[in-house]
Amino acid sequence: MLSCGKKNNSGIEHKDDLRSKFKISGDNFVPDAKGIITIPIELDKIEGVNAMAIQKSGSNLFSEQIQSKDLSLKYSYQYKITHEDPQSFKLVFNLIYSDGTKSNSVYITVINKHGFFIRNLVRVARVTGNALSSEDFPSPNNTAVKWDVGGTDLGIIWEMKAGKYGLFFGDTFGADFKPNPQKPGPNGGNWRSNVLAFSGSTNLDSGIIFSEMVTGNNSRAKELIAGHQAGLPTSIPTAAVNANGADYVHYFNTDPIIAGVRFYYSGLYRSVDEGRTWSKVESVFFSSDSKFALAGYWKKEGYVYMIGTPAYRDKPAYLARFKESDIENQNDYEYWNGDKGGWIKGDENSAAVLIPGTVGELSFLYNETFKKWIIVYGDIGHGFVSLRTANDITGPWSDVIELVSPKEYPMHYGPYLHPFSSKGNFLYFNLSMWGWYNVFLMRAEMISRE
Repeated sequence: MLSCGKKNNSGIEHKDDLRSKFKISGDNFVPDAKGIITIPIELDKIEGVNAMAIQKSGSNLFSEQIQSKDLSLKYSYQYKITHEDPQSFKLVFNLIYSDGTKSNSVYITVINKHGFFIRNLVRVARVTGNALSSEDFPSPNNTAVKWDVGGTDLGIIWEMKAGKYGLFFGDTFGADFKPNPQKPGPNGGNWRSNVLAFSGSTNLDSGIIFSEMVTGNNSRAKELIAGHQAGLPTSIPTAAVNANGADYVHYFNTDPIIAGVRFYYSGLYRSVDEGRTWSKVESVFFSSDSKFALAGYWKKEGYVYMIGTPAYRDKPAYLARFKESDIENQNDYEYWNGDKGGWIKGDENSAAVLIPGTVGELSFLYNETFKKWIIVYGDIGHGFVSLRTANDITGPWSDVIELVSPKEYPMHYGPYLHPFSSKGNFLYFNLSMWGWYNVFLMRAEMISRE
């Protein structure tokens, strides 16, 4: 928050200093798709002001004055990027008072970005758990009271049918869960390895609102993929898709994170009753050293594309595909290896690296507005949530774009895209926060400037 005003050396304001002051929220601004920078300015009063002056720092080529009659207490100033503007420059703001003097200068930095980039990341709403008194965003679901879901993570979203979305969560704990950023992670009773919610929300700017969760006889959300409640190591969902008339969830079986990760295998569960009950698909099995221990799915033109990684969060990503009708026929899966002629059927070992680096808990989709594939993932190598784009699923994929910074959102992981992000200019995704061990809905604006 940048502001201006004048005080004497003692810090006491004199009568002459009781003139209008202004502040600008933010100090770094990037253009929209049309190259326009919008800068919000708040004035405490307009009396005694002749004009607001704006100048490009270090340049006599640009200056502008907004007369007082055109100002308002909440004023938005717009600057249009020109071809002569450098990649980064500053704009300087002053108030010109009626006596001819000026206020202190306020400088803002303009980042003149080109190509595809992200701006205006915000936390839209809490998805799970109890709202904290310090939170100033919606928390519509009250999952601890309604379904005994006090702490959980992930929130993998897929479209089950038109207007209905499923959300699979990972290790889940009861209403007695207490967030503890000093000793973060899960705690509390009624541990379930996974739970499932349904939503028909269409206005995501108000949050993802659950219509219900799958429960047992006691109205508590119940475990659906056999895991802790069944006496097994925990079973964590990694991706879900509706294909060939049924819903499928890809999961991996592992020791609990709180006990140290040891990966066993991955597989599929299927539901033919819109997520009410699930059964194991015995014909699909990924071994402990599989390149598809964790995965993401997206359907396009009759195929289900699957991007996967080995366990756990520190390996590159690989690509496979199969026809919807072949989702349970693992021998018919095709794996991408551009150096060996493209798609190779039935041989997972032939899959070549699609995205290098440390790809963790990924999610991807095809955005029809930008005509691009978009992938997001936890990136421990860079220390933030990364985003990459590609014109073709097989690549080449762009360089890393930082999507979520640990400075703004510490201890984050598991970015899972909402299918709504396949159209339009906004990216909606669930994000887990380890310190609070719950899930939050995020939104970022996508921009493409040539």
